[in-house]
Amino acid sequence: MVSKRSVPSRHHSLSTYEVLFAALVAILMVICAGLIAVSWLSIKGSERDAVFGKSHEARGTLKITSGATYNPNLQDKFSVDFKVLAFDLQEMIDEIFQSSNLKNEYKNSRVLRFENGSVIVIFDLFFAQWVPNENVKEELIQGIEANKSSQLVTFHIDLNSIDITAPLENPSTASPSTTSDKPTTSTPPSQPPFVSRECLPGSRSCADATKCIAIDLFCDGELNCPDGSDEDNKTCATACDGRFLLTGSSGSFEAINYPKPSKSSVVCQWIIRVNQGQYIKLSFDSFNLYYTDILNIYEGIGSSKILRASLSETNPGKIRIFSNQATATFLIESDENDYNGFHATYTAFNSRELNNYDKINCNFEDGFCFWVQDLNDDNEWERVQGNTFPPLTGPDFDHTFGNASGFYISTPTGPGGRQERVQLSSLPLDPTLEPVCLSFWYYMYGENVYKLSINISNDQNMEKIIFQKEGNYGKIWNYGQVTINETVEFKVAFNAFKNRLLSDIALDDISLTYGTCNTSLHPEPTLVPTPPPERPTDCGGPFELWEPNTTFTSMNFPNSYPNQAFCIWNLNAQKGKNIQLHFQEFDLENIADVVEIRDGGGDDSLLLAVYTGPGPVKDVFSTSNRMTVLFITNDVLTKEGFKANFTTGYHLGVPEPCKEDSFQCKNGECVPLVNLCDSFPHCKDGSDETHCVRLHNGTTNNDGLVQFRIQSIWHVACAENWTSQISNDVCQLLGLGSGNASMPVPSTEGGPFVTLNTAPNGSLTLTPSKQCLQDSLILLQCNRKPCGKKLVASKVSPKIVGGNNAKEGAWPWLAALYYNGKLLCGASLVSNNWLVSAAHCVYG
Repeated sequence: MVSKRSVPSRHHSLSTYEVLFAALVAILMVICAGLIAVSWLSIKGSERDAVFGKSHEARGTLKITSGATYNPNLQDKFSVDFKVLAFDLQEMIDEIFQSSNLKNEYKNSRVLRFENGSVIVIFDLFFAQWVPNENVKEELIQGIEANKSSQLVTFHIDLNSIDITAPLENPSTASPSTTSDKPTTSTPPSQPPFVSRECLPGSRSCADATKCIAIDLFCDGELNCPDGSDEDNKTCATACDGRFLLTGSSGSFEAINYPKPSKSSVVCQWIIRVNQGQYIKLSFDSFNLYYTDILNIYEGIGSSKILRASLSETNPGKIRIFSNQATATFLIESDENDYNGFHATYTAFNSRELNNYDKINCNFEDGFCFWVQDLNDDNEWERVQGNTFPPLTGPDFDHTFGNASGFYISTPTGPGGRQERVQLSSLPLDPTLEPVCLSFWYYMYGENVYKLSINISNDQNMEKIIFQKEGNYGKIWNYGQVTINETVEFKVAFNAFKNRLLSDIALDDISLTYGTCNTSLHPEPTLVPTPPPERPTDCGGPFELWEPNTTFTSMNFPNSYPNQAFCIWNLNAQKGKNIQLHFQEFDLENIADVVEIRDGGGDDSLLLAVYTGPGPVKDVFSTSNRMTVLFITNDVLTKEGFKANFTTGYHLGVPEPCKEDSFQCKNGECVPLVNLCDSFPHCKDGSDETHCVRLHNGTTNNDGLVQFRIQSIWHVACAENWTSQISNDVCQLLGLGSGNASMPVPSTEGGPFVTLNTAPNGSLTLTPSKQCLQDSLILLQCNRKPCGKKLVASKVSPKIVGGNNAKEGAWPWLAALYYNGKLLCGASLVSNNWLVSAAHCVYG
C-alpha cells in the first residue's frame, strides 16, 4: 500500500494592497479602451464632416427652364457636360445661401444627377446644424427671385419646381463629388483605397492622379503631367489615322475619307519633331477639303505655338516651317461625303545649306518657297490662281505662265474694309561680296492702289527703303529691279500698303542674280492718268415739289449721274391726301448707289423703300401728305439714273375694306374671319396669325394674364396643364424671349376661356371652354432681352485665337450672313427688322 501523506495547501488570501492594485489595473484598461473608441469615432466623424458637414443634410430638386439643354451625356457623372453644368449650379446654390439668412449654418452643396424634363436637378445641401426644410426652401426661392447669383443671368429656374425633402438617412453612402474625374467609393478594409483626384471643369487628371491640368494641354506636344500621360501616344492617337507624335527626318500623316462628326466637331492633332537645328517642309500628295473643314499648321508646340497657315478646299503647295517642331490640327465641322481629305508628307531640311539665291528665287507655283509672312503686320499675303474679286483691281493671271493655270501672290483679296500693311520677309541673307540684282514683277491696278516698297534691314536696327512705287500703274504686270550690295547679314522685305476697295497689289517671279542690275529692256511704267474732275455732286436742293410740277430726274439723266452725289426731293400734297411715287425709268449701280424713300420728312420719318440696281421697281405710297426721296451715290461707277413722277389723292394704295365677316391681311387681301388665329396661315403674308396672343392687365409690358385670340374673340388661358415649356412657347410667340415665372391666380374674368396643351410635334393646341377647372387662370412673366444691348458685363480680350467663350448676354445676338452657301460675315441683331454688319459684307 502506498501511504498517503498530507500535502500542504498553496492557496492563501490576497492582501489589501494586492486587491487595490488589481482594481487599478482593470480601471485603467477600461479607460484606455474607452479613449480608443471615442478617438476612432471622432476621427471618422471628422472625416465625414470635412466633406458633408456634420449635423444636417437635406435633398432638393429644381427645374431649369432655360439656359441648359438636356442631353444623354448628363447621365454620365464623369462627362464634361455633367461636370460643367454641375459646377455652375453648385456655384449658384453656394452664392445664394452664402448671402442668405442661413449663411452661418450653410456649409456646401453637391449635385447628384440630372433628369430629363427641360433639366431637372437633384442636389444635396449640408448645414452645420439642423434647419427646417421650409426655411431652406424659402431662402432658396428668395435668393433666385432676388438674383443673388451671377449664374441666374444664364439659368432660369421654375420656382414652382423647387422642393426640399427630409434629411438623408445615410449620408456616408452618398454619391461622390460631381467634379471628380474618377469614382471614389468606400472599399473594404482588406482592399487598398482607390486613388483619385478631383478636377474642375475644363481640366483633367493625369494618369497617376497627382495633378490636374487643362484639357487643352493634353496632346499639345509639351509634357505637363509628371508621369507624361498627357502626351501618351495611345491617349493622343488621332481618329484620322491613328498617329500622333511624328519623329525622324521624314514621315507622313493623313485624313483620307476623314471621320465625319456625329454631333460635335472632330479634331485630329499631330506633333512633328525633327532634329534640333533642322526645319520642316510639308507637301501634300492630295488635298480636297470642304470649306468648313480647316487644317491649321503651327510653328512650334504647346501654348506658344504660332499659326503659320490655315488651309481648306484646294492644295496649298509646299509649306515650310522654320522650326524643328510643328503642330498640325485638323478641325472637321462638316458631314460631307464628297471630299477625300488629304495626305501630307514632311521632310527635314537645313537652312544652312541654302545660299542667298535659294532663299530668294520664287515663282510661287509650289508655295511661298522660303519667304516668311510677317506676324506683326495687319494681314497676310495670299497665294492666288486666276482672277480675284472684286473686279477692276488685281491681275487676271500670273506672270510666269501668262494664263489662269499659274500662281502669284496678292494682298488680301475681297472687298476690304480698312487700310492695312502686309509684309513678306526673306530668311537672313549672307553679306554680298559682290553686288547682286533683285528683280521681280509687280501688279498695281485699281483706282485706290496705294504703295509697294522694298526694305532692307539688319540686326543693328538699320533699315532702308531701296524701292518704292505709289499709285495705279494699269492692268499689266510691270518689271522692277534694284541692285543690292550689303556687307553684313541682312533681310529683304516686300511691304504692300492696301487701301479700302479696288487696291490690290500682286507679286510674281522674284529672283536674285549675280552682278549689278543692267538697264532694263522693259519700259518704266507710268501712272494711269488721273481722271478728269467729276461733275458737281451738289444737286442744288432740297427741292420742294407740288402738283402739277410732279416729274423729276437724277442729275444729267439720261446720261450718267455723278459720283458722290447726295440729292433730296420733298414731295407734297394737300392735307388729307397721300402720295403715289412711280419710277418711269430706273438704272443705278447695284448696292453702292441707292434711292431712299421715306414717309414724311426729317430723320425720324418711316423708311418706305430702298431701291438700287436695274429697274423696274414697284410704286411707293405714303401714309401722309409728304414724302422724301433721297439719291445717294458712291465714288466708283455710275449709270443712267432714274426718271420719276408722283400723283396725289385720297387713300392711294389702300385696298378696299373687307366685309364685316372678313379679316384684311396686310397685303390687302381678305380672308374669312373664322380663319383668324386658327394656327393655319390663310393670308399670303401670314398676317392672320401674327397677333394671336397677348398679356392682359399686367404691371409691365412683359407680364400679365395670357390671352389667345380665336376668330377675333380673346380667350383667357386657364392654369390647368400649364408647363414651363408652354411659358417659353408663349413668351417666344410674343417676341419676349423665354418664360421667367408663371403662377396660377383666381379667376376674376368672365370668359371665354381656353386650355393649352402641347402636341406631340411640339406645337400648342387650344381648346376653348366656358370655365376653367378650379377657376384658376395663368399669370405669366416673360424674361425680355432687348436686342442690340449688352445684358451682362464681359471681360474684353483682344485675342481671337485662344480667346474665351463669351457669357450669354455679354454681346448682342449674332446672325450669320451666307452667300452662295458659304459663310460670309457675322452681324448683330439690333431690332426686329435690322442687322448691323460691316459695309464690305454686302459689297456688290
